[in-house]
Amino acid sequence: MPGALGTGARTHVAGVCRLMLTHEKREAIAALKRQLADLTSDDKARVREAMRKARRERAAVVRASKAPNKRDERQRDTGFLAYLRRLPCEAAHLGGCDGPIEAAHIRYSDGAQARNPGMGRKNHDRNATPLCRHHHQHDQHRRNERAFWRGVGKDPYAVAAAHYAAFTTGD
Repeated sequence: MPGALGTGARTHVAGVCRLMLTHEKREAIAALKRQLADLTSDDKARVREAMRKARRERAAVVRASKAPNKRDERQRDTGFLAYLRRLPCEAAHLGGCDGPIEAAHIRYSDGAQARNPGMGRKNHDRNATPLCRHHHQHDQHRRNERAFWRGVGKDPYAVAAAHYAAFTTGD
């Protein structure tokens, strides 16, 4: 029954995706387990073989994704981006705030720590900060981003890490 349970909310903590199940989904899983208990031995053998095949296919995908010189996939966290949109603009003290708060992904690498995933690629969602539309679109994107953050007087990666820590702990 693929798709019978739909999709659940996902949280990403330290690169691990955790599926949060609702009460209804837990009940649906329990019902599927009861149905599985009612299967005949031939049906159970077919299910076991299908599970083995799926496991082998997943293992092959993981092995392929670990190929040398392959970039890491961008880590997304829509819950964190929504959390950022509820915070005040990090550049508000400069004045000129205008428009709604947007999640502004940091686009430059800071040398030794090399936190940017590469040219032409958006950074991981955990490396985003809250900026109003004016500071995001007109200041961060239209001029040297490093100079923008120097003018703000904050380390954007430290700000993003603090916000992500507050989000994951529920503060």
